[in-house]
Amino acid sequence: MRRVTGVGGILVLVWLAAGCSGGSAVRDRLVLLPHPPDRLLGEQLIEARYVVAGTLVKLEDADAYEPRAGWLMRALLSEERPPEAYEATIAVDSVLKGNGRPKRLYVMFFAPQGNLIPSPGTNAIWFAHRRQLWRLAQSTYYGTPYDVGLAFDSDDDIRPLGEWPRLRDIARRLEPPQEP
Repeated sequence: MRRVTGVGGILVLVWLAAGCSGGSAVRDRLVLLPHPPDRLLGEQLIEARYVVAGTLVKLEDADAYEPRAGWLMRALLSEERPPEAYEATIAVDSVLKGNGRPKRLYVMFFAPQGNLIPSPGTNAIWFAHRRQLWRLAQSTYYGTPYDVGLAFDSDDDIRPLGEWPRLRDIARRLEPPQEP
């Protein structure tokens, strides 16, 4: 086992400690949200990489992220089907959480049978999470390639625009207090 030495090693340890404690401090502030629905939204806000209000402008099939012959399995199987993969392009109007002010977000999502698939033109609040996205169609004996990108985890990651003021209020309450 290697020992961490030198100024660079110490800086890495300090950086890691600061990164770990920051999320914990925000989680500790969840107790400031007395209503269970607000607390659930607060947890969603903490977990998301981006929370934006915007319009879905393009929706495309992402066959590379589906298992091989996924279309054939969907046609032959009636009950247990693999989820369909989609890539969504969202024109961003407002950013509640995330790095910078992106004009567009490119987000993957997987829709099992019965899930609601948003249509282009849908205005909503979008919670995007950073995930490993496995390109199952390109699997080989040696492994499966993957990308790291934004994804929706569930239908709860798409919320109505009317919740924006409530989400903004919850985000403010979760912010740590500013020291003078």
